[in-house]
Amino acid sequence: MVSVAVVGAGPAGLSVAINSQKAGWETVVIEEHPQVGIPVNCTGIISRSGVDELGLKISGITVNAVRGARIFSPNRQELQVKRSETVAYVVERDKLDQKLALEAQQAGVKIKTNTRLLDYRKETLFVESNGHGEILKSTVIVGADGPFSKTRSIMGIDVPKEKFVHAYQFRVKGNFDKNFVEVYLGDFAKGYFAWVVPENEEMARIGLAVSGGSVRESFEHFSKKIGASGERCDMCSKLIPTGEPLKEIVKGNAMLVGDAAFQTKGSTGGGIISGIKAGRACAKAIDEYYKNKKPLSNYSNYVAELNKELNLHWKIRKYLNSLSEQKIDGLFEKMKKSKTEEFLSESGDMDKPSKFIGKIMTTPHMWRLVPDFLAFMRK
Repeated sequence: MVSVAVVGAGPAGLSVAINSQKAGWETVVIEEHPQVGIPVNCTGIISRSGVDELGLKISGITVNAVRGARIFSPNRQELQVKRSETVAYVVERDKLDQKLALEAQQAGVKIKTNTRLLDYRKETLFVESNGHGEILKSTVIVGADGPFSKTRSIMGIDVPKEKFVHAYQFRVKGNFDKNFVEVYLGDFAKGYFAWVVPENEEMARIGLAVSGGSVRESFEHFSKKIGASGERCDMCSKLIPTGEPLKEIVKGNAMLVGDAAFQTKGSTGGGIISGIKAGRACAKAIDEYYKNKKPLSNYSNYVAELNKELNLHWKIRKYLNSLSEQKIDGLFEKMKKSKTEEFLSESGDMDKPSKFIGKIMTTPHMWRLVPDFLAFMRK
Protein backbone atom coordinates (compact mmCIF):
# COMPACT_ATOMS: atom_id res chain seq x y z
CA MET A 1 0.00 0.00 0.00
CA VAL A 2 1.35 3.40 -1.02
CA SER A 3 0.03 6.77 0.04
CA VAL A 4 -0.41 8.26 -3.44
CA ALA A 5 -0.75 6.69 -6.89
CA VAL A 6 -0.47 9.13 -9.79
CA VAL A 7 -1.75 8.07 -13.21
CA GLY A 8 0.29 9.86 -15.88
CA ALA A 9 3.88 11.13 -15.95
CA GLY A 10 3.42 14.55 -17.51
CA PRO A 11 4.31 17.83 -15.77
CA ALA A 12 1.08 17.96 -13.74
CA GLY A 13 1.31 14.37 -12.49
CA LEU A 14 5.03 14.59 -11.75
CA SER A 15 4.41 17.83 -9.86
CA VAL A 16 1.98 15.98 -7.59
CA ALA A 17 4.43 13.12 -7.17
CA ILE A 18 7.48 15.25 -6.38
CA ASN A 19 5.69 17.35 -3.78
CA SER A 20 3.82 14.45 -2.17
CA GLN A 21 6.98 12.37 -1.86
CA LYS A 22 8.96 15.30 -0.45
CA ALA A 23 6.19 15.79 2.14
CA GLY A 24 6.80 12.23 3.30
CA TRP A 25 4.06 10.30 1.49
CA GLU A 26 5.14 7.25 -0.48
CA THR A 27 4.20 7.86 -4.09
CA VAL A 28 4.11 5.77 -7.25
CA VAL A 29 3.55 7.05 -10.80
CA ILE A 30 2.21 4.83 -13.56
CA GLU A 31 2.83 5.86 -17.17
CA GLU A 32 1.27 4.04 -20.10
CA HIS A 33 4.13 4.69 -22.53
CA PRO A 34 7.47 2.86 -22.43
CA GLN A 35 9.38 6.11 -21.88
CA VAL A 36 8.43 9.29 -20.02
CA GLY A 37 8.00 12.24 -22.39
CA ILE A 38 7.56 10.12 -25.51
CA PRO A 39 5.62 10.69 -27.74
CA VAL A 40 5.81 14.48 -27.77
CA ASN A 41 2.37 16.06 -28.15
CA CYS A 42 3.06 19.67 -27.23
CA THR A 43 4.48 22.82 -28.80
CA GLY A 44 6.57 23.39 -25.69
CA ILE A 45 6.40 27.14 -25.14
CA ILE A 46 6.31 28.38 -21.55
CA SER A 47 6.31 31.86 -20.09
CA ARG A 48 9.38 33.29 -18.42
CA SER A 49 7.16 34.65 -15.62
CA GLY A 50 5.79 31.15 -15.00
CA VAL A 51 9.27 29.62 -15.00
CA ASP A 52 10.47 32.25 -12.52
CA GLU A 53 7.39 31.96 -10.29
CA LEU A 54 7.68 28.17 -10.07
CA GLY A 55 11.46 28.08 -9.88
CA LEU A 56 11.66 25.61 -12.77
CA LYS A 57 15.10 24.44 -13.80
CA ILE A 58 15.12 24.49 -17.61
CA SER A 59 18.82 24.77 -18.37
CA GLY A 60 19.82 22.21 -20.97
CA ILE A 61 16.30 21.78 -22.36
CA THR A 62 15.70 25.26 -23.83
CA VAL A 63 16.11 25.65 -27.59
CA ASN A 64 15.05 29.29 -27.91
CA ALA A 65 14.01 32.39 -25.99
CA VAL A 66 11.46 34.71 -27.61
CA ARG A 67 10.77 38.38 -26.96
CA GLY A 68 7.28 38.72 -28.31
CA ALA A 69 4.61 37.75 -30.82
CA ARG A 70 3.27 38.82 -34.18
CA ILE A 71 -0.47 38.31 -34.36
CA PHE A 72 -2.16 38.32 -37.78
CA SER A 73 -5.82 38.93 -38.58
CA PRO A 74 -7.54 37.05 -41.43
CA ASN A 75 -6.65 39.84 -43.90
CA ARG A 76 -3.04 39.83 -42.61
CA GLN A 77 -3.11 42.97 -40.49
CA GLU A 78 -0.40 42.61 -37.89
CA LEU A 79 -0.23 43.39 -34.20
CA GLN A 80 3.27 43.17 -32.78
CA VAL A 81 3.75 42.64 -29.07
CA LYS A 82 7.37 42.84 -28.01
CA ARG A 83 9.71 43.50 -25.14
CA SER A 84 13.43 44.05 -24.87
CA GLU A 85 13.80 40.99 -22.64
CA THR A 86 12.77 37.33 -22.93
CA VAL A 87 9.05 36.69 -22.40
CA ALA A 88 8.90 32.96 -23.15
CA TYR A 89 11.06 29.89 -23.66
CA VAL A 90 10.76 27.19 -26.28
CA VAL A 91 11.71 23.90 -24.63
CA GLU A 92 12.23 20.30 -25.62
CA ARG A 93 9.08 18.89 -24.09
CA ASP A 94 10.30 15.31 -23.83
CA LYS A 95 13.37 16.46 -21.91
CA LEU A 96 11.24 18.63 -19.62
CA ASP A 97 9.14 15.62 -18.64
CA GLN A 98 12.25 13.49 -18.23
CA LYS A 99 13.91 16.16 -16.08
CA LEU A 100 10.87 16.23 -13.79
CA ALA A 101 10.79 12.42 -13.73
CA LEU A 102 14.43 12.34 -12.62
CA GLU A 103 13.67 14.84 -9.87
CA ALA A 104 10.78 12.65 -8.76
CA GLN A 105 12.92 9.51 -8.70
CA GLN A 106 15.68 11.27 -6.78
CA ALA A 107 13.05 12.24 -4.20
CA GLY A 108 12.06 8.58 -3.88
CA VAL A 109 9.09 8.29 -6.26
CA LYS A 110 8.75 4.96 -8.08
CA ILE A 111 7.81 5.34 -11.76
CA LYS A 112 6.29 2.34 -13.53
CA THR A 113 6.39 2.83 -17.31
CA ASN A 114 4.50 0.76 -19.87
CA THR A 115 1.74 0.56 -17.28
CA ARG A 116 -1.85 1.67 -17.84
CA LEU A 117 -4.85 1.97 -15.59
CA LEU A 118 -7.70 -0.40 -16.35
CA ASP A 119 -9.98 0.31 -13.40
CA TYR A 120 -9.97 1.15 -9.72
CA ARG A 121 -12.20 0.37 -6.78
CA LYS A 122 -11.64 2.52 -3.71
CA GLU A 123 -7.98 1.86 -2.81
CA THR A 124 -7.36 -0.87 -5.38
CA LEU A 125 -6.00 -0.09 -8.85
CA PHE A 126 -6.19 -2.68 -11.60
CA VAL A 127 -3.42 -2.05 -14.12
CA GLU A 128 -1.75 -3.69 -17.08
CA SER A 129 2.03 -3.55 -16.81
CA ASN A 130 4.22 -4.84 -19.64
CA GLY A 131 1.31 -6.92 -20.89
CA HIS A 132 0.47 -8.48 -17.53
CA GLY A 133 -2.32 -7.69 -15.10
CA GLU A 134 -1.32 -6.27 -11.72
CA ILE A 135 -3.02 -4.87 -8.64
CA LEU A 136 -1.73 -1.78 -6.86
CA LYS A 137 -2.93 -0.45 -3.53
CA SER A 138 -3.04 3.26 -2.78
CA THR A 139 -4.95 5.41 -0.33
CA VAL A 140 -5.18 8.37 -2.76
CA ILE A 141 -5.44 8.16 -6.56
CA VAL A 142 -4.58 11.13 -8.78
CA GLY A 143 -5.62 11.16 -12.43
CA ALA A 144 -3.08 13.13 -14.46
CA ASP A 145 -3.78 11.07 -17.55
CA GLY A 146 -4.57 13.71 -20.12
CA PRO A 147 -7.56 14.85 -22.18
CA PHE A 148 -9.19 11.42 -22.42
CA SER A 149 -8.52 10.59 -18.78
CA LYS A 150 -9.34 7.02 -17.83
CA THR A 151 -9.40 8.11 -14.20
CA ARG A 152 -11.98 10.78 -14.95
CA SER A 153 -14.11 8.25 -16.79
CA ILE A 154 -14.02 5.81 -13.86
CA MET A 155 -14.97 8.68 -11.54
CA GLY A 156 -18.13 9.04 -13.64
CA ILE A 157 -17.34 12.53 -14.90
CA ASP A 158 -18.45 12.86 -18.51
CA VAL A 159 -17.03 15.48 -20.88
CA PRO A 160 -18.61 15.98 -24.33
CA LYS A 161 -16.34 15.72 -27.36
CA GLU A 162 -17.22 19.31 -28.29
CA LYS A 163 -15.00 20.37 -25.38
CA PHE A 164 -11.85 19.49 -27.34
CA VAL A 165 -10.00 20.91 -30.33
CA HIS A 166 -7.71 18.87 -32.57
CA ALA A 167 -4.12 20.15 -32.85
CA TYR A 168 -1.67 19.17 -35.59
CA GLN A 169 1.97 20.22 -35.86
CA PHE A 170 5.25 19.61 -37.70
CA ARG A 171 8.76 20.85 -37.24
CA VAL A 172 9.50 22.63 -40.52
CA LYS A 173 12.72 23.94 -42.06
CA GLY A 174 12.73 27.49 -43.41
CA ASN A 175 13.76 31.05 -42.62
CA PHE A 176 12.35 32.42 -39.37
CA ASP A 177 12.75 35.35 -37.00
CA LYS A 178 13.78 33.52 -33.85
CA ASN A 179 12.70 36.41 -31.61
CA PHE A 180 8.97 36.19 -32.36
CA VAL A 181 6.19 33.66 -32.19
CA GLU A 182 3.62 34.13 -34.94
CA VAL A 183 -0.13 33.65 -34.39
CA TYR A 184 -2.68 33.54 -37.23
CA LEU A 185 -6.44 33.94 -36.88
CA GLY A 186 -8.93 32.90 -39.55
CA ASP A 187 -11.41 30.32 -40.72
CA PHE A 188 -8.56 28.02 -41.82
CA ALA A 189 -8.15 27.41 -38.07
CA LYS A 190 -11.83 27.50 -37.17
CA GLY A 191 -12.44 27.71 -33.45
CA TYR A 192 -8.80 28.26 -32.55
CA PHE A 193 -5.68 29.57 -34.34
CA ALA A 194 -2.47 28.65 -36.14
CA TRP A 195 1.09 29.23 -34.98
CA VAL A 196 4.75 29.41 -35.92
CA VAL A 197 7.06 28.88 -32.95
CA PRO A 198 10.73 29.26 -33.93
CA GLU A 199 13.41 27.00 -32.49
CA ASN A 200 16.05 29.03 -34.32
CA GLU A 201 16.42 30.88 -37.61
CA GLU A 202 16.18 27.66 -39.64
CA MET A 203 13.58 25.51 -37.83
CA ALA A 204 10.13 26.21 -36.39
CA ARG A 205 7.21 24.31 -34.91
CA ILE A 206 4.29 25.07 -37.20
CA GLY A 207 0.78 23.96 -36.40
CA LEU A 208 -2.84 24.77 -35.80
CA ALA A 209 -5.87 23.57 -33.91
CA VAL A 210 -9.44 23.35 -35.17
CA SER A 211 -12.79 22.63 -33.58
CA GLY A 212 -14.11 20.65 -36.53
CA GLY A 213 -13.37 19.34 -40.00
CA SER A 214 -10.12 17.83 -41.22
CA VAL A 215 -7.19 19.17 -39.20
CA ARG A 216 -4.75 17.81 -41.75
CA GLU A 217 -6.45 19.63 -44.65
CA SER A 218 -6.56 22.79 -42.54
CA PHE A 219 -2.84 22.46 -41.85
CA GLU A 220 -2.01 22.04 -45.54
CA HIS A 221 -4.11 25.11 -46.37
CA PHE A 222 -2.34 27.16 -43.72
CA SER A 223 1.11 25.96 -44.80
CA LYS A 224 0.43 27.13 -48.35
CA LYS A 225 -0.97 30.40 -47.07
CA ILE A 226 2.28 31.31 -45.29
CA GLY A 227 4.63 29.61 -47.75
CA ALA A 228 5.89 26.99 -45.32
CA SER A 229 7.18 24.54 -47.91
CA GLY A 230 10.35 23.35 -46.19
CA GLU A 231 11.24 19.83 -45.13
CA ARG A 232 8.99 18.49 -42.35
CA CYS A 233 9.66 16.16 -39.46
CA ASP A 234 8.36 15.15 -36.03
CA MET A 235 4.63 15.37 -36.63
CA CYS A 236 2.48 15.48 -33.54
CA SER A 237 -1.27 15.44 -33.16
CA LYS A 238 -3.38 15.65 -30.04
CA LEU A 239 -6.68 16.78 -28.58
CA ILE A 240 -6.60 19.87 -26.39
CA PRO A 241 -9.21 20.42 -23.67
CA THR A 242 -10.93 23.77 -24.10
CA GLY A 243 -13.43 25.15 -21.68
CA GLU A 244 -13.71 26.10 -18.06
CA PRO A 245 -11.69 24.09 -15.54
CA LEU A 246 -13.78 21.22 -14.21
CA LYS A 247 -15.58 22.00 -10.98
CA GLU A 248 -15.67 18.36 -9.88
CA ILE A 249 -12.02 17.39 -9.44
CA VAL A 250 -12.31 15.27 -6.30
CA LYS A 251 -14.55 12.26 -5.84
CA GLY A 252 -13.97 9.97 -2.88
CA ASN A 253 -10.24 9.23 -2.79
CA ALA A 254 -9.68 10.17 -6.44
CA MET A 255 -8.47 13.54 -7.72
CA LEU A 256 -7.87 15.08 -11.16
CA VAL A 257 -5.08 17.38 -12.27
CA GLY A 258 -3.76 18.95 -15.48
CA ASP A 259 -5.44 18.24 -18.83
CA ALA A 260 -7.64 15.64 -17.14
CA ALA A 261 -9.15 18.48 -15.07
CA PHE A 262 -9.23 20.99 -17.97
CA GLN A 263 -6.60 23.09 -16.18
CA THR A 264 -5.42 24.54 -19.49
CA LYS A 265 -5.50 28.02 -20.99
CA GLY A 266 -8.52 28.19 -23.26
CA SER A 267 -7.01 31.12 -25.16
CA THR A 268 -3.90 29.22 -26.31
CA GLY A 269 -4.21 25.60 -25.16
CA GLY A 270 -1.09 25.85 -23.00
CA GLY A 271 -1.09 23.74 -19.87
CA ILE A 272 2.45 23.20 -18.62
CA ILE A 273 2.65 26.06 -16.11
CA SER A 274 -0.97 25.74 -14.99
CA GLY A 275 -0.61 21.96 -14.68
CA ILE A 276 2.46 22.25 -12.44
CA LYS A 277 0.71 24.86 -10.29
CA ALA A 278 -2.35 22.63 -9.95
CA GLY A 279 -0.11 19.67 -9.18
CA ARG A 280 1.41 21.52 -6.26
CA ALA A 281 -2.05 22.49 -5.02
CA CYS A 282 -3.15 18.86 -5.27
CA ALA A 283 -0.10 17.72 -3.29
CA LYS A 284 -0.86 20.34 -0.63
CA ALA A 285 -4.38 18.97 -0.21
CA ILE A 286 -3.01 15.42 0.04
CA ASP A 287 -0.47 16.49 2.66
CA GLU A 288 -3.14 18.15 4.79
CA TYR A 289 -5.40 15.14 4.37
CA TYR A 290 -2.76 12.91 5.94
CA LYS A 291 -1.35 15.32 8.50
CA ASN A 292 -4.47 17.11 9.70
CA LYS A 293 -7.32 14.90 8.47
CA LYS A 294 -8.60 17.72 6.26
CA PRO A 295 -10.78 16.72 3.30
CA LEU A 296 -9.19 16.16 -0.08
CA SER A 297 -11.88 18.47 -1.45
CA ASN A 298 -9.83 21.41 -0.12
CA TYR A 299 -7.90 20.97 -3.36
CA SER A 300 -10.68 22.95 -5.08
CA ASN A 301 -10.00 25.88 -2.76
CA TYR A 302 -6.27 25.74 -3.48
CA VAL A 303 -6.79 26.04 -7.24
CA ALA A 304 -9.42 28.79 -6.95
CA GLU A 305 -7.03 31.61 -7.91
CA LEU A 306 -5.61 29.58 -10.78
CA ASN A 307 -9.14 28.82 -11.97
CA LYS A 308 -10.00 32.52 -12.05
CA GLU A 309 -7.22 33.07 -14.56
CA LEU A 310 -8.15 29.97 -16.56
CA ASN A 311 -11.78 31.08 -16.71
CA LEU A 312 -10.65 34.43 -18.13
CA HIS A 313 -8.59 32.61 -20.75
CA TRP A 314 -11.71 30.68 -21.72
CA LYS A 315 -13.82 33.85 -21.95
CA ILE A 316 -11.22 35.38 -24.27
CA ARG A 317 -11.37 32.28 -26.46
CA LYS A 318 -15.19 32.35 -26.54
CA TYR A 319 -15.14 36.02 -27.49
CA LEU A 320 -12.73 35.45 -30.38
CA ASN A 321 -14.74 32.43 -31.54
CA SER A 322 -17.89 34.57 -31.61
CA LEU A 323 -16.38 36.93 -34.21
CA SER A 324 -16.49 36.52 -37.97
CA GLU A 325 -13.32 37.05 -40.00
CA GLN A 326 -14.60 40.51 -40.97
CA LYS A 327 -15.18 41.48 -37.35
CA ILE A 328 -11.71 40.27 -36.37
CA ASP A 329 -10.25 42.41 -39.15
CA GLY A 330 -12.28 45.37 -37.88
CA LEU A 331 -11.09 44.76 -34.34
CA PHE A 332 -7.46 44.77 -35.51
CA GLU A 333 -8.02 48.09 -37.31
CA LYS A 334 -9.30 49.68 -34.10
CA MET A 335 -6.49 48.17 -32.05
CA LYS A 336 -3.85 49.48 -34.45
CA LYS A 337 -5.30 53.01 -34.27
CA SER A 338 -5.45 53.01 -30.47
CA LYS A 339 -1.82 51.90 -29.98
CA THR A 340 -2.93 48.61 -28.46
CA GLU A 341 0.42 47.06 -29.37
CA GLU A 342 2.16 49.29 -26.84
CA PHE A 343 -0.58 48.56 -24.32
CA LEU A 344 -0.21 44.79 -24.75
CA SER A 345 3.58 44.99 -24.68
CA GLU A 346 3.46 46.75 -21.32
CA SER A 347 0.51 44.97 -19.66
CA GLY A 348 0.17 41.57 -21.33
CA ASP A 349 0.83 38.34 -19.43
CA MET A 350 0.74 34.90 -21.06
CA ASP A 351 -0.58 33.20 -17.94
CA LYS A 352 -2.54 35.89 -16.10
CA PRO A 353 -5.03 37.76 -18.31
CA SER A 354 -6.46 39.44 -15.20
CA LYS A 355 -3.49 41.84 -15.31
CA PHE A 356 -4.32 42.89 -18.87
CA ILE A 357 -8.08 43.02 -18.34
CA GLY A 358 -7.66 44.94 -15.10
CA LYS A 359 -5.59 47.52 -16.96
CA ILE A 360 -8.29 47.81 -19.64
CA MET A 361 -10.88 48.53 -16.95
CA THR A 362 -8.82 51.49 -15.71
CA THR A 363 -7.96 52.89 -19.15
CA PRO A 364 -10.94 54.90 -20.50
CA HIS A 365 -9.92 55.00 -24.17
CA MET A 366 -9.81 51.19 -24.17
CA TRP A 367 -13.46 51.09 -23.09
CA ARG A 368 -14.44 52.82 -26.31
CA LEU A 369 -12.19 50.52 -28.31
CA VAL A 370 -13.67 47.19 -27.25
CA PRO A 371 -17.10 47.68 -25.62
CA ASP A 372 -18.33 44.34 -26.93
CA PHE A 373 -15.31 42.59 -25.44
CA LEU A 374 -15.83 44.18 -22.03
CA ALA A 375 -19.53 43.30 -22.09
CA PHE A 376 -18.62 39.72 -23.03
CA MET A 377 -16.08 39.46 -20.21
CA ARG A 378 -18.63 40.66 -17.66
CA LYS A 379 -21.01 37.79 -18.48
